[in-house]
Amino acid sequence: MKTTRRKILKGLTLGAGSTLLPPMAHRVLGNAEGKTSAPRFVFVIQSNGFDAIQACPESIPFQKYEDRDKFETFALAKHKLPKGLAPLEALKSKTTILQGLSGRCTGGGHSIHGGCLGLYRTSGANTSPQSITIDYQLGQSKPGILPWVGVGMASGARDALMNISARAPHKSMPIILNPEKAYNAFFSVAAGGEREKNFHLKRNLLDYMVGDVKRTRSALGSLAGEELDAYLGAYDQLAARQYKLLENKEILKKAAPKLDDRFTSEVATKRLEAQFELAASSLIGGLSNVATITSAATEINAQPYLGIGIDLSNHAYGHMGGNKRDAKGVPHYEKVRSWLFGLIAKMAKRLEDTPEGDGNMLDNTVIVYMSDAPDTHHSTCYEWPLVIVGNLKGKMKLGGQYVNYPGYGKPGHRTVGSLYTTFLNSVGKNQQTFGRIDPDLDLKAMQTGPLSELMV
Repeated sequence: MKTTRRKILKGLTLGAGSTLLPPMAHRVLGNAEGKTSAPRFVFVIQSNGFDAIQACPESIPFQKYEDRDKFETFALAKHKLPKGLAPLEALKSKTTILQGLSGRCTGGGHSIHGGCLGLYRTSGANTSPQSITIDYQLGQSKPGILPWVGVGMASGARDALMNISARAPHKSMPIILNPEKAYNAFFSVAAGGEREKNFHLKRNLLDYMVGDVKRTRSALGSLAGEELDAYLGAYDQLAARQYKLLENKEILKKAAPKLDDRFTSEVATKRLEAQFELAASSLIGGLSNVATITSAATEINAQPYLGIGIDLSNHAYGHMGGNKRDAKGVPHYEKVRSWLFGLIAKMAKRLEDTPEGDGNMLDNTVIVYMSDAPDTHHSTCYEWPLVIVGNLKGKMKLGGQYVNYPGYGKPGHRTVGSLYTTFLNSVGKNQQTFGRIDPDLDLKAMQTGPLSELMV
């Protein structure tokens, strides 16, 4: 049965009587009435490379990046998707496979240590973000209740991943790796029972901490310094978030995912299934218009996919090769990627089944799949294959196509930074570059402005 946001919000308005709805409720109700809704973005980041040949349908002649001399496109309707992308077959008209964009600005090797969404260079010794990341910047441009949500899966017992997303230089945003804790962070305000009680206890504690820090700041005067101001800013931000959640309790209650054993599972793949549902619920409930979902991102030598029968580490099958169709590592990559694209397809279907305005939520959503490091297992960064689902109601020339950009340094070559600039321009932000500049490429021709071939 299809869930309509209009029905959800009509119930809310009837119950509210003459009380004014929170601004977010008005925005979401406007969507349900057929008015323009904010564009949405989902970034799905997976570890250990995405070889260009694995993104190419077998019926399309594959060219290595150094052999690509011109921009060209192929209609996907005439071709069967690669095995690892097979779950998107039913969404092929909305799918774009994008080849040839480079990311040399991030470095290379086994890992780029979380620089994929910010396009800067970090190292294992210093993973601090160098600038705002594209996911958070897009979230700021058209914010929901929160500008951004981040969830993911790791093979260990960590609670958060801190080197993928950032709101500013050296200000990381946590990718929550525990689905139960992610649920508590975003939906406990409407959960009832002990979870909701704990939400209010946390809110009260944050109010106390903000007041305490402010009193200390006032008492110390000019001696307080930047460190105390940073603490105050962090507590203020958390407290403000809690109040925004409280204001939108009824909307979140309707959209919240159903808690089941996947939220507490010890199996990593089960946990990621729960995280995808939670991210979809966040979009549907208006919690945020941007979500980042990580799948063992930045993990080089881990076994996160035991739950689907992959008993080798990422590193092990990475060294079996993936840049040839008959490489021994390809079946492992295909099995893992097919499972993950199955989750992406399920999320897309849920958004497609949720009416909004004169269409559905998927119409105004872009889902971007990419590796946390470009191309192959030992990344060269000369190309960074991506798969994109959606086109923001036709604001971008995406869907039903396989796209090749010219190889690195050749006339017409572009970077992933140019793609991120394209996303920003599509939401009305006139920005001409994004991320660290590649000194070996022409700045104006290859790194400035959006991708004109993908803009309407």
